[in-house]
Amino acid sequence: MIDSKRVLFIYPDFLEETKFVKTIPGNYSEGLASLSAVLKEGGHHVDLYHLTYMPDRAEFLAKVKGYAPDIIGISIRTSALPYAMEMAEWLDDEMPEIYVWAGMYHPSLAPEEVIILRGIDAVCIGEGESVCLDFVNYYSQHGTLDLNAESFWIMDSDGEIHKNPIRPFITDLDSLPFPDLDIFDYCNLRSNAQQNTAEVIVSRGCIFSCTYCANAQLRNIYPSKTNYARFRSPENAILLLERILEKDPSIEYFSFNDAILNVYKDWFYEFTALYKERIKKQYVCNLRIDLLDEQMIKELAESGCYLVTIGLENGNEEYRRKYLQRVMKNDHIVEVSHMLKSAGIIVNAYNIIGLPHETLELSLETIKLNAQMHTDNVIISMFTPYPTTKLRDIAEEAGFIDPSIDPNDPVKLRMPGYSRSDILYIRYSFDKLMRQYQKLYKTYTGEKLEQEIEKIDRRVLGERHPRALIGAVRNKKHWGIVYIKRVASQYLPSVYKMLRRKRDEKAAKNNSV
Repeated sequence: MIDSKRVLFIYPDFLEETKFVKTIPGNYSEGLASLSAVLKEGGHHVDLYHLTYMPDRAEFLAKVKGYAPDIIGISIRTSALPYAMEMAEWLDDEMPEIYVWAGMYHPSLAPEEVIILRGIDAVCIGEGESVCLDFVNYYSQHGTLDLNAESFWIMDSDGEIHKNPIRPFITDLDSLPFPDLDIFDYCNLRSNAQQNTAEVIVSRGCIFSCTYCANAQLRNIYPSKTNYARFRSPENAILLLERILEKDPSIEYFSFNDAILNVYKDWFYEFTALYKERIKKQYVCNLRIDLLDEQMIKELAESGCYLVTIGLENGNEEYRRKYLQRVMKNDHIVEVSHMLKSAGIIVNAYNIIGLPHETLELSLETIKLNAQMHTDNVIISMFTPYPTTKLRDIAEEAGFIDPSIDPNDPVKLRMPGYSRSDILYIRYSFDKLMRQYQKLYKTYTGEKLEQEIEKIDRRVLGERHPRALIGAVRNKKHWGIVYIKRVASQYLPSVYKMLRRKRDEKAAKNNSV
């Protein structure tokens, strides 16, 4: 007989630049929602301490004690590690009798780094549903941790670390209960509160091996990697969406946060057919652009997709092939982007700045490829050398990682050929420069186009161009705008939603290339 235990999940859900801002709605975590569903199905009580800002010690401990947990799990992504470390130490000082385990990306990829942290008793590696249920059940029966628990590294009272083998990943996602949305303030999560959008995930894993991404490395922790990219069946996925709509009828849009929604063609067409019949809501999704063709784009538009986000990352074909393991032709990327826009679909593109061996000139190529694509919006990430990824190894081998750099510094590498100030200049000038090049591609052709592009290139790359000053000014302007948007979304949600809708409508209207 299992004695029900009170499990508390702690979810640090904020960034360095927002850690003291208390008005930002939180983000959904599919992993925590799924874990909660499994634990509740197993007879346990689950609470979520969803931290959207960094509390002080007194506030944090008072909140945790209010939940009266028997055991605690901390969700740790790499950027949240410093805050999770501090919280674990507070727990160790004040509540040393409560076992604390850590999970999510960073503990899975760098368990040796997390298990030695003060206040962390165990680390869960990989997918946690079944193993965490067994872990909590054992604790419930024995009052201590199972030193032989699969998929866990556990430190015993003598300081010895028990490194147990990983349990195979779950092959049938339909066997899982639907995620437990009730542990979140679901209707007021960021995407829902700002845009009446429900975030959802209907798959796990990825078939590709991009060198900067944790997905490939998570796949590599399993002895068998066959069929690692898995989807709920189309029918089960639709049932999940219907359940969400029952919970919150105000939902107008769905945002599929799956790595690549179109990775399996047969699944995609079966799912969209059901979606058109039973859901009938507009949606956004992440796609792999080299898997798209005219028929699939037509199906996307007809099923309600109004915005797609594609991974571009860098604009140079040779760089992408050599360092990112992304083999795509620029001409094809541009062609497919234009096809999407002609179908009335907004195109957003992910881009990474500050990659190993990147230069100012290569960054300009990235900006110009976005301009040729007529990208509607760019999502710009600063490169982070995630543990165990191949691109981190490349950066280390080149001597670009300086351990003395402040972990909160947005520029993670120090490269002789690309200064920190130039990286920040590109980061905060990216959109403005893209619009300038975009205008040229729409206005000129042939030799005149090349001449006009060269003018911008010379200015940006010139020694006298005050890139450091411009980057600093645009940095402040960027975060000022972000702050205004946050205030508007919090206190004037109807106005914020209206402006977002008008922006998307304008982009869709202009999608005649």
